[in-house]
Amino acid sequence: MIPRLQSAISLFTCSCLVSMASATSANIGLVMTTGDVQVNGLRVPGTSAIFSGNLISSGDRSSSLQFSDGTSALMRPGTTLTVYREHSVLQRGITLQRGVDKHPILADGLKISGTAPNAVALVGVKDASYLEVAAQEGESDVWTSSGDLVARVEPGKTLHFAIGQAAPGTETKTAKLCGSLDQNFIITDHFSYVTYQLKGSGLDRYVGKTVRVTGTVSGDPNSTTAQILTVSSITKLNRVCEAGAVVLSRGDIALMVVVGAGGTLLGLGVAGAFTGGSQAPVTPVTP
Repeated sequence: MIPRLQSAISLFTCSCLVSMASATSANIGLVMTTGDVQVNGLRVPGTSAIFSGNLISSGDRSSSLQFSDGTSALMRPGTTLTVYREHSVLQRGITLQRGVDKHPILADGLKISGTAPNAVALVGVKDASYLEVAAQEGESDVWTSSGDLVARVEPGKTLHFAIGQAAPGTETKTAKLCGSLDQNFIITDHFSYVTYQLKGSGLDRYVGKTVRVTGTVSGDPNSTTAQILTVSSITKLNRVCEAGAVVLSRGDIALMVVVGAGGTLLGLGVAGAFTGGSQAPVTPVTP
């Protein structure tokens, strides 16, 4: 009888240890706030562990997130964020992500990642058709879900993105650019800061001029060299660029992304003026 009881206790203990190990492995960090914060719709204390797939909603004050990989985020009041081990998905509101090079932000079908170590990006989502990205430290890249580079956001600058559904059946990737054409037929778009190599006839007379170009994009978007744009139309401008780039990408869904400078959604957040809450660091947790 005693050996059987001992075996049962051992099995129960092992089961508990396995469950605890499993829970610990899913722990991806901590959430801290001095106000209200909800995790999966339930109000939690000022400091609480977070797990992959948790939906975090900040209340009337800012909330701090510390991830186990050493990166961190600050959510403004009213922000909703789904957190995962390797990235987060911004549903609405504004978040400041430190270490976006290791922990990208997904928003409205776009991915915001950093190009430098410990890059800091501020991302704001108004709805499914509008978001803004500001690079505070280091350059941030904005990509489509199919891996096409939409824009490069330089430190201290803010870009806004208006997203719409492309025409059904669209198979090609097109871009509408504006910038100065150099002697090698290279153009860097005035708003998106993405560089393209133009191909087409009659380009010589536009060298050194500010032009508006529309064409089809080809080549590897992840390449360190310029993407190739086969020109369908090119027009010389007598003034500075007046509109942003338009990128049409065919992925799981077709998206039309309009890029423009500036924006009003981020407001004081661009200067780091998050109100309420605490930005005090917390000790990273071990997954």
